[in-house]
Amino acid sequence: MGRLTVASVGNLNVDIYLKVPYIPDPDGSVESAETYIGGGGSAANFAVQVAKLGMVARFIGSVGSDEFGGALIRELASLGVDVRWVKRSEGLSGMVVVLVEPNGVKRMIAHRGANLNLSPMDINGDSLNGVNHLHLATGRLDLIRRGVEEAKALGITVSVDGGSSLVSNGLENVLSNIRGVDVWFLNSLEVRRLSGIDNPIEAGSTLSKLSGVGEVVVTMGEKGAALLINGDVKYVEAFKVNPIDTTGAGDAFAASYIFARLIGLDYVERLIFANAASALKVTRRGARSGPTLMEVLEFLKSRGHGGLALDVESRLGN
Repeated sequence: MGRLTVASVGNLNVDIYLKVPYIPDPDGSVESAETYIGGGGSAANFAVQVAKLGMVARFIGSVGSDEFGGALIRELASLGVDVRWVKRSEGLSGMVVVLVEPNGVKRMIAHRGANLNLSPMDINGDSLNGVNHLHLATGRLDLIRRGVEEAKALGITVSVDGGSSLVSNGLENVLSNIRGVDVWFLNSLEVRRLSGIDNPIEAGSTLSKLSGVGEVVVTMGEKGAALLINGDVKYVEAFKVNPIDTTGAGDAFAASYIFARLIGLDYVERLIFANAASALKVTRRGARSGPTLMEVLEFLKSRGHGGLALDVESRLGN
């Protein structure tokens, strides 16, 4: 199998991590046990994980004219991501402060900055030339509409991971713009808020039927992940690990699921493979600390999924 090319559209940020023992009360303060800085942004994290799995990764986004902008582009390039379609614009680059609690749970405060200068017209035949799959990690409906239109015109598959910003558009607006998408990723909080249904699997099933999306994937952290296909449920438990930092786990999962989909794994195998990648990610700090393909395969073998690991290797011609 030749190398597949996956493009992602969305945010590229500077992430500032503060590991805290608890979230302070209003007007209170807390000491950070550890602080570290790294690149972030869901779409950029997705692109890095794509590259780690051995696919050709392309990122389409916008950074500021500040020093952070240049550093963010250089970092992505050093991690094997094609950055030719990252534009520089006036103002500050995006920035996110991430509060990480001892159990790995995170809370984020975001300043979008130059990310907002990304235009739907930046998603076009040139930026998507040679692409096999387009991933839209954004809640902006204008970018989603344009991305779906361009992807379908070019005959390539498309996925969406809009996060909480997509949910804030409301169910009716989301449904009117999500049609034509092949894979829709949501976490348990997002799917509940969007559907109004408490059970995340039932909520995902409802959205699957309403949206017409081919595959609705609901990630539920330590409870695993579910795939809904026209209401039909495929569920896989999460691997048990000791989490350190959950930042970027959803991005590692989504990239790994798309990888597994593109190489032809079946529905359940895709979930197992993606669960393995996200399990490894949460044992490491930082949004881009997801595993390489070899690490995922070794993890699968160690957890009783040697047959799946060998199947992946054979599909890749290894």
